[in-house]
Amino acid sequence: MKRVAIVITIIIILTIILIISLYLNRDLVEKKKEILEKAEIILKYEDREVILNKENIMLYDEEFEAVLDTSTSGPSNHTYKGIQLKDLLGNNNVNLQNKTIIIKGVDGFAVAYSSEEVLKDKNIYIAYMEDGKYLGSRESGGTGPYQSIIVSDTFSNRRCKWIIEIEVK
Repeated sequence: MKRVAIVITIIIILTIILIISLYLNRDLVEKKKEILEKAEIILKYEDREVILNKENIMLYDEEFEAVLDTSTSGPSNHTYKGIQLKDLLGNNNVNLQNKTIIIKGVDGFAVAYSSEEVLKDKNIYIAYMEDGKYLGSRESGGTGPYQSIIVSDTFSNRRCKWIIEIEVK
């Protein structure tokens, strides 16, 4: 009987902690949701924050091919449209020498790229279209509005979907 009381007490404490955590993070969750809905990306570098909108990201309408290999399908070639990450950062006067570039998705997933990877020509893109269609929202089962893609990654395991932030450290 004493063990049951202890388990129930622990469950109640964990539930209270969860509710408090959700309450404290609701503003952050709403901000992320708004950024995703507006198809914006927050660019953080050198103690600055810049909001990148569709016009900044779709400035270069570059087409490229990459392999998509998921856990539910084999590898297949796709045509994407997007901007090279190095061009997007260069357009915002971001110094990439000896930096780490961290891309974060709304789901909390993050991927880090070295400056060498980013500076390599036609390697890392921020894509907004796949096979002539926009990537689509998370709610509609899509992977966008933006997704990072490394062309040289044949296993697709370093992609980041639903991008909301790019941080340069």
